[in-house]
Amino acid sequence: MQGMVRFVGLIALLWLFNGAAQAQELFDLPMDETPSAEPAQFVPGELVVGLDPIHPKALPLQAMSFMGWVVETIPQIGAYRLVLTPSVDMETAAEFLKAIPGVQYVEPNYIYYAFATPNDPGYSQQWALPKIQANLAWDIWRPQATRYIAIIDTGIDYNHSDLRNKLRRHSDGTTVYGYNFVSNNTNANDDNGHGTHCAGIAAAEINNGIGIAGIAAWSPGVSGYNQYVQLMPVKVLDANGSGTLTAVANGITWAADNGAHVLSMSLGGGSGSSTLSNAVTYAWNRGCLIVAAAGNGGSSSPQYPAYYTNVIAVAATDSSDTLTYFSQYGSWVDIAAPGASIYSTYRGNSYATLSGTSMACPHVSGAAALVWSHAPSLTNQQLRTILETNVDPYNPYAGRTIASGAGRLNVYRALQAAGGGGGTPSLSGLTISPSSVVGGNSATGTVTLTAPAQSGGFTVQLSSSNSSVASVPSSVTVPQGQTSTNFTITTYQVSSTTTVTITASAGGVTRQANLTVNPPSSGVTLQSLTISPTWVWGGSSATGTVRLSGPAPSGGVVVTLRSSDTNSATVPSSVTVPAGQTTASFTIRTTSCWYCFVRQVTITATLGSTSRSATLTIWF
Repeated sequence: MQGMVRFVGLIALLWLFNGAAQAQELFDLPMDETPSAEPAQFVPGELVVGLDPIHPKALPLQAMSFMGWVVETIPQIGAYRLVLTPSVDMETAAEFLKAIPGVQYVEPNYIYYAFATPNDPGYSQQWALPKIQANLAWDIWRPQATRYIAIIDTGIDYNHSDLRNKLRRHSDGTTVYGYNFVSNNTNANDDNGHGTHCAGIAAAEINNGIGIAGIAAWSPGVSGYNQYVQLMPVKVLDANGSGTLTAVANGITWAADNGAHVLSMSLGGGSGSSTLSNAVTYAWNRGCLIVAAAGNGGSSSPQYPAYYTNVIAVAATDSSDTLTYFSQYGSWVDIAAPGASIYSTYRGNSYATLSGTSMACPHVSGAAALVWSHAPSLTNQQLRTILETNVDPYNPYAGRTIASGAGRLNVYRALQAAGGGGGTPSLSGLTISPSSVVGGNSATGTVTLTAPAQSGGFTVQLSSSNSSVASVPSSVTVPQGQTSTNFTITTYQVSSTTTVTITASAGGVTRQANLTVNPPSSGVTLQSLTISPTWVWGGSSATGTVRLSGPAPSGGVVVTLRSSDTNSATVPSSVTVPAGQTTASFTIRTTSCWYCFVRQVTITATLGSTSRSATLTIWF
């Protein structure tokens, strides 16, 4: 009874300090996302609640029990699937739960779909393999370790003659190592066909005298080659090709926890979510490489999970290396791969020709596993850089392009860059991230080599076409045993947009990349600063959000931040509103104090001559 009184008292305090009017709308997109062209789909009557891993969980869990039943958890990222009682509507429940200390976010249980488009059988079977030079890569592939590809999809046909020898199995040598998050059991057999098609592209058995050849992997000189790249079926989509947010997030975290190295996701939707983002971050931090289809809407609208920073977003090209009409495009898309009329395995021990970025995605996943099995010491970031920089040109479709410097997958070049074939390293590529900044901010340049640097390192000379706008060090050295290294590009304030060419040179090889330096905010002003929630327990965190008067120009807008009491609450020195966006969020971290009662801290945001402030109340 005493606990119930305390609970009710806390809820009353929450509404007293926050007020119902300050609760964010449940269906507002997170501040760092761009609305998609199609409305988001979600499971009616279900919410996903994310809890702060540090804050006590008793109060949020008790609050959820008043709303309905927790039927599923993802402990790795602190996510809880809540089925609401019929009498409670979703928006009311979300507003109530968001006000509870320790609740980081509340969102619908979104539904995600397999990416596939109608068949276009006008191309010859498996034209993609020689296009990406997989056959040349097989000649120099010398595997050193096993790598597992998790096909997070509709499952894989266990009995397919082109796949059964490539499936990872438990220690009994019989049971397939996979999981079904649709039915919550270990039977991840495919009842749709989509996942089987993707699995075959990535790693169908090669040189077995039947069917097709996957990308990963085979070499005439390698004995027992099937063991070095194996498939793990993770079923998160049902027989109709759709699945829930929690199923996909569970599939990602399960794959990461169960030894998968490459996560291949030919699925997605137009709505991002904290749950999905956290699952991706969890897998990336555990060393996984995450690859996802960019989507088939033929627009630049972000699709998730491909849009997240820690995911390689894959566009689709056709046999003429032209971006397909259906492929998503834009600066957020990292690489292109064959995705038109792709012949591969299908359920029922059959074969089919399909088109879509779903087909492009496993080309990259298979290439990643092939390279990683050959060079297992690579980190996920190093492998990603190798795949994204050792590419061939592609042809834009109707002016549509992907990220600056990006291209179409080339397995052979990527394997050479990882050390395939041995030999003396040479300069392979130069990239700049971000490729556009506001003057006064820095960018990061990355040089990559065709093979690991030898003893003493590998020195690359650097220069800038306009050092008064953007300057670089005179040289950078790739450390011994590494294939890439970063350097800082310092920029200075400009009155008009200026493009600077950065040049890297070594051993007679030259690579160039452009950096656009922009003037300050271009008339955009700071409109507001808000804090949610407006009070927290000491030791917890809150979220601050800055809003501009209009979309940020190319290069983004940097807003400086300050706390009136850094002993009680700290903020980062600045937050950047990305180009094209009007808002950006940052975390306010508070400290605990056993002898304090309550404190109010003013957070101030400044852009140019304009400042905006908001107050955070901290209870101890």
